[in-house]
Amino acid sequence: MPLLVYCVSRPEQIVNPASGVAGAVVRARRIGGLQVYTSEIADPAERFGNAESLKEATLQFQQVLREILLLITPIPFRFPMMVESEEDLERHLEQEKETYRAALERIGGAVQYEMVGTWAADEQTDIATPVSGKQYLERREQELARVEAIDSKLRRVTGDLVAEWRRRQDRRAQRWFALVPRQNREKFIAALKSAGPSQGFRMRLTGPWPPSEFIVPREDLDPGAPGKLPE
Repeated sequence: MPLLVYCVSRPEQIVNPASGVAGAVVRARRIGGLQVYTSEIADPAERFGNAESLKEATLQFQQVLREILLLITPIPFRFPMMVESEEDLERHLEQEKETYRAALERIGGAVQYEMVGTWAADEQTDIATPVSGKQYLERREQELARVEAIDSKLRRVTGDLVAEWRRRQDRRAQRWFALVPRQNREKFIAALKSAGPSQGFRMRLTGPWPPSEFIVPREDLDPGAPGKLPE
């Protein structure tokens, strides 16, 4: 029967979520030195075949990850990661197990927080109104300088509460990802609050999440590239 794969964790770590996607049982099994969380999905085409059912299944998938994250730190798979059988799952993990093991060892018990920053002025900008090249470059330089200042402030106020920072730009938003040891979560949030607002720049904090952005070691990343999730 087809299997939906949620995540992997260290082999000694086992969590039992209440239920999975479509009410299916979530099973943890040890494969290749990893603990792998899956559910049997008898009719994936029906479950994920339209926008409404896909949205519902996505929320259920995320709920499973949240339940697991309460106790341990997993590496999540992109939804929906489906394999046809346990044998296919074993073959996939055989190819990637060393990558997953190394990531779990490096990440340890940390969790991920995400901060999305947007320019307040952008919300009132008419994108259909042309600007000159000089105006664009001047505005771009000012934005880059402000982002660097905000980046420095975030790192300064959180100090050694964060194991690692990563940052990237998505269209009109700046995104910061913080890898935070579990024991530092409350202090981390308090430190961010102490930083105060940045004029003209709005920040939204979400998390904790599984540390998806930190799977690939920093030294193996292209400049500015995010970590890669398992396929």
